[in-house]
Amino acid sequence: MTARVLIAMGLLSLCQLSAVAGVDTLKGTAAIQDCIVYSWEDCNAEIFGEDCRRFNGGGVINMGVGNSCASCERRVLFQMPGWDGTIPDSSEFRIYCYVAASPLWRRLFLYPLTKAFYEGDENSYNLGYYPEPDSGATWRHAWLDVGDADSLSWTTPGGDFTTAVACTTTIYGTGRYFAFRNFNRILHYWDTCGAAHGFILINENILPSNSSNKVIRSTEGDPATVPLLIFYNADTVTVSRRAVVTRHLLK
Repeated sequence: MTARVLIAMGLLSLCQLSAVAGVDTLKGTAAIQDCIVYSWEDCNAEIFGEDCRRFNGGGVINMGVGNSCASCERRVLFQMPGWDGTIPDSSEFRIYCYVAASPLWRRLFLYPLTKAFYEGDENSYNLGYYPEPDSGATWRHAWLDVGDADSLSWTTPGGDFTTAVACTTTIYGTGRYFAFRNFNRILHYWDTCGAAHGFILINENILPSNSSNKVIRSTEGDPATVPLLIFYNADTVTVSRRAVVTRHLLK
């Protein structure tokens, strides 16, 4: 029996890991998408009258998750347009923590999104303009385009997601990966509801909440630190990065 698809963050690339184990291919390949959304209240003068919480970070290298001040929460959105519905024996999602607002341990949650979003390509929250055709997800929008009727708001600011399914990890340092194990929970949810809109990363923000922010690397960053989604089967595991493919054999 052939092994199932093993997917990771970045451009999806599959490789055979043993002489006897085959690997299925995806139904088309696509880059995994991620972006940061900000809850900041301030407005830029040039967009006065528009949504003040409009900042999109689809092209950033570093993505914060958690509170950097009392009203400055940040969340990260991910989606996998290349997922073909295959569910492995087990899976895990890994993020690389680059910087922390404080050394305190912080618990992070992954929840399935219930609405699709557009990544966007802004590389800063204060550019003062909206790339075309759409600037991408913001705190209030699944995608936002200035003066364009095709903008779509979240039902709930900060993203539409379900807490009925969750994966967790605890961040307790920097310069290393942390894993959300049992990611199969989210895969099974997608399989059940028939739509893989992606998932959202949220900090628990326990006290002192104004220093809960942890900064993780995005898919636009160094291939050695990008987010990874790894699918395991009895005989193989493949890790694909945005530009580099590494090969491993379970022992």
